[in-house]
Amino acid sequence: MQKEDLDFFRKWFFEYVNQFSSPDLFIKENIELKIEHTGRVCENILLLAKSEKISENACMLAETIALFHDLGRFEQFMKYKTFKDSESENHAFLSVKILNKEKVLSRLSKEEKGLILKSIECHNMMEIPQSIEKHSKLYFFCRLIRDADKIDILRLASEEYSEENRSLNPALELYLPDTGGYSEPIVSEILNNRMAKIADMKNRNDVKLLRLSWVFDINFPATYSLLREYGYLETIMSSLPEIKETSLLRRHFENYLSSINS
Repeated sequence: MQKEDLDFFRKWFFEYVNQFSSPDLFIKENIELKIEHTGRVCENILLLAKSEKISENACMLAETIALFHDLGRFEQFMKYKTFKDSESENHAFLSVKILNKEKVLSRLSKEEKGLILKSIECHNMMEIPQSIEKHSKLYFFCRLIRDADKIDILRLASEEYSEENRSLNPALELYLPDTGGYSEPIVSEILNNRMAKIADMKNRNDVKLLRLSWVFDINFPATYSLLREYGYLETIMSSLPEIKETSLLRRHFENYLSSINS
């Protein structure tokens, strides 16, 4: 992969997303949100990649993965008015479908193209398929995009929750109700150091817990360092309701993060 390839991909991306401009303020807000998210995930993935001291070529591959990882989000939102895959379609698969249809990656080698597409396909899975662990290069990039993506989603969530009386974006809250308590299966998964499942979410508190549970699927030391530096996890935790389960969950997260940091 050459620098001119990356320049081409950046130019193509912005030409592609421009077609989704809309006078509808709700659509406009969410399309811009995903454009900005993509930019920050590109920044995050380069920070993580450089912390691993990989080659310039590998860094360009990483940035390309980040640039296209949410490509399907734009068509998804215009068509379904939601970012919830279970109520529309898998946005990662849609991203791959668009890239293949438009032949965007045709200028790359077969190996590079396959690596990019498979990393995008796996970035939102509950876990990376075991079959991929056998392929060290692909496994590395799959973990890289997952961490880079999580960092920015946690940033966005922490900003929303830190502003009192701010009206939360219903699309980001997956249109779930703002009711009390937590879903028991989500609490159970967290106490067993496992990521919570989207299917178990019942309200907005569960959305917060699910995002916090991502700490159990962090892959690189630099990711933990950035999350500590930015304080995203602490902000989200502080926005949880003061009920009995919250103290238990907060203590569990703190103990887990302390064990990672020691």
